[in-house]
Amino acid sequence: MLDLLAHSAIMNNPSRQALPINVAYRRVLQLLASGLFLPGSASITDRIDNGVTYRVHQTMTLEQQDQVCLTAQTLIRIMAHGGFKTVLDGHSGLITQTTVWDGVEVTPLDKAFEKPVEKEGENEDMDAEGTGGEEAMETTDN
Repeated sequence: MLDLLAHSAIMNNPSRQALPINVAYRRVLQLLASGLFLPGSASITDRIDNGVTYRVHQTMTLEQQDQVCLTAQTLIRIMAHGGFKTVLDGHSGLITQTTVWDGVEVTPLDKAFEKPVEKEGENEDMDAEGTGGEEAMETTDN
């Protein structure tokens, strides 16, 4: 997935020449922040051996897709205010903690997608209905 994203960011331009690494890095983050891997997006297609094409973000869960997008958005906001070195150093607290850059406070974004909470009684009700379901079902022949 990463190699397809990198290739798309580096080579997909009008001149078809490889972009410089700094431009490609910024472009990758911009693509991710724009929602490239969110449901309903164009994404990046990958052709499998037998000719079948699929969108690469389909291998990720909805939570992972959302996390990639909000992380990239936060990193871009930090870099826009001069936090390049900290981002490139890989400081792990950037995404979870509020930081200040040149007097601008950058707060982490909230998740847009949260996994639905499964109620405890729902599974038990389904199991109770499922036992002997066909035998208990009445049918009428017309």
